[in-house]
Parts: sequence; C-alpha cells; structure tokens
Amino acid sequence: MASSSLHKLIFLLLSISSLLLLSPVQAQFGIKKGVPISLPDNGESMGEAPDGSTAQQNSGFLSEKDAADMEAIINEAKKDLETMAMITKMKADNMEGLADLKKLSTMEVLGGMKETLDNLKLIEYLFKDPEKAVREMEKEGMIDKAHIKKYRKDPDLLEKDTRRGLYFQFVSLAVVGGFIE
Repeated sequence: MASSSLHKLIFLLLSISSLLLLSPVQAQFGIKKGVPISLPDNGESMGEAPDGSTAQQNSGFLSEKDAADMEAIINEAKKDLETMAMITKMKADNMEGLADLKKLSTMEVLGGMKETLDNLKLIEYLFKDPEKAVREMEKEGMIDKAHIKKYRKDPDLLEKDTRRGLYFQFVSLAVVGGFIE
C-alpha cells in the first residue's frame, strides 16, 4: 500500500513537472549548478524532534548531512519568489491531488525527498560529460523521444531541465510533507 502511494506520488510529480517543463515560461529558480549546500548559521536542524533527538536517530535512513542539505534547499526555496509563485499555482491547480498525497506518511515523504536529494547530487557527476549523459539517459529511456534531438544538440539544456525537474519534485514533496506552506 505504501509503495503504491509513493508510486502515485512520483507519477503525479513527474506529470506536473513535465507540464511545467513544456510551458513557455523561462525562469531560473532553485539550486544553481555548482552551488554547495551547507549548514545554516543559526544551527537549527530540520529533522529535530521535540525531545531534541535528530531525524537520523528516529528514522535510520536520514543522516544529519541529508537533513541539513534538505533544510538548506527548503530555506532557499522559501526565499525564492518564483518558487513560491510556482507553489501557489501548484496548490491552486492540483488541490485534489495534493490532498490525496498529504495522506502519505511523513516517512514516505521524507524518503521521496531523500531520493530526490540524492539525484540532485548525482547530477554533478552525471553531467561531467554532457554528451555521454544524453546518450546514457536516452539509452535508459529517460528522455522523451520528442526532445532527443534538442538535447543532443544542447546537452547543457538537458542538465538544466533535469535539475529543474528534480528541484520541482523536491519542492513538491516538501509541500506535501508540510515543510513548505
């Protein structure tokens, strides 16, 4: 049941992100290429429980570094006007779908956020050779056939679109989990 809910969540998020990627709006938001993720200066921890224990102690799968990285992305997203506008639009356009997704457990949402965070980190490695990244992603069926020519011609665009899609997925999960209102 939980796996089915997570699959529904991922399908919905990918559907929404593909619609946004195909929209004529061109904006840069989210994490820019090569920007390191670091702990906030105030020492707050996203995964801290009321008793002071950390998410790692409670969940077993989320390290302190993961929690700090997730908190940094969420804090930056909250400051970004375009991201907040995107969230407002997403909530208005997909109220029923989001209500269903809010039934997921916190652990399912955090698991999805961690997976997306890991994928965001992998982009740096994957796109060290952009042409190879296009070939590999095409071979794995990760690129829509309608976009293959465009990405072969401009592999940097694939990196940008992949980064944007993963950022949207992370932010969407953060909204579902109540980490961003």
